[in-house]
Amino acid sequence: MTLDKYIFKELLKSQLMVLLVLVAIFVGQSIVRLMTEAALGQLPPRLILLFLLYSLPDFLTYLFPLTLYVSIIITIGRICSDSEMVVMRAIGYSPVRVMFVSLLLGLGAAALVGFISIELTYRAADARYTLQQQASSDPEFLPIDSGRFVNFGRYNIYVEEVDTQSENKDIHQIYVIETVPENLGTRPAASITAANEGHLMLDPDGVRWLWLNDGRRYELPLDGTYRRAHFDEFKAPLAGNITEETRKKGVIERMTMAELFASSEREAQVEAQWRLSPILATLVLSMVAVPLSMVNPRQGRFARLMPAILIYAAYYLFLLSLRNLMLTNTIALWPGLVLVPVFFLLLVAIPLNLPKSHFKKMRQRRLSGPKWPRGGGPGASGGSSSALSVSHSAAGGADGRAEDSAAGSKEIAP
Repeated sequence: MTLDKYIFKELLKSQLMVLLVLVAIFVGQSIVRLMTEAALGQLPPRLILLFLLYSLPDFLTYLFPLTLYVSIIITIGRICSDSEMVVMRAIGYSPVRVMFVSLLLGLGAAALVGFISIELTYRAADARYTLQQQASSDPEFLPIDSGRFVNFGRYNIYVEEVDTQSENKDIHQIYVIETVPENLGTRPAASITAANEGHLMLDPDGVRWLWLNDGRRYELPLDGTYRRAHFDEFKAPLAGNITEETRKKGVIERMTMAELFASSEREAQVEAQWRLSPILATLVLSMVAVPLSMVNPRQGRFARLMPAILIYAAYYLFLLSLRNLMLTNTIALWPGLVLVPVFFLLLVAIPLNLPKSHFKKMRQRRLSGPKWPRGGGPGASGGSSSALSVSHSAAGGADGRAEDSAAGSKEIAP
């Protein structure tokens, strides 16, 4: 029991250290990205910490299996390289107990991952979506400013003056340059729109609209001519905001597990399996990590770190591949992503945990089979027995002659 507590404590301490390091890396990268968006006017600076907080559940869902996997390999590898495992085995502490302690920690991590994935992920997505809607509809944070170009997809907008005190962030002396892709057919290749005033607004669907008043529009077809028109009011959706695919993905991310399983859409069913996959990954990877960490003291604690990394990468690449195949309707929904943990459990985890003597016995059974004499199979048994009897009689005759000759020599000697 004391050794169980010792190993559990060391595993937990290593996992927390690895978790803190990876979370620090994630927070640093996220802050840089969010500050860049804030500098471009796409995100209010005062909301950076909230967006970072709502992004943590998604990250922690995939971080916990990795931290447990790495902590088992590092901790048990250190115990083995320091010859502590040799002493433990000498007093009867088998690797089975190490597996028991690791699985105990794995069950706790799987329960925590399940709570984060099932309960916190969709709540964080919903809160993040609400925050984005509030920030996007707030005129103070519309990404447009005086004397600068702003890109909205195929629109490039230049504004001479922006009234930040108005409700809709009114703009004055606006110039809009629109470039149209060649595959749109009869539409002009480019157009320039100039207006005296206008404003930006966000509709309930999350799409930004540009409203212009009292302006002129110049269209430049490919034939070299141009057209000029005057308008009192002009309204255009700004491209590059929210596509149908992005909107659908956002809706699915905010659904609960019950809603996902009850939905008839394929994307919702795949999302439900995707949220459950980290739970199974935590348990399977903890079973794989224990035998990989059992190293020889002469090899060092990181002797099997590279195979462990390859197994982990193969697991998640296999998982992502199956998810993409399911989304493209290439394979069936069920068993779906469950195939990955089952495959690694049967072909990786269980074979790695079997003792070496088991494979030696299997090899000996395969090599040791019925060996027939050179004459052939069972049909040649009669001939072999007769040959054996003949050789036996010949040996007996030779022994008899040897005894007779010995007796004769005794008689002649006197």
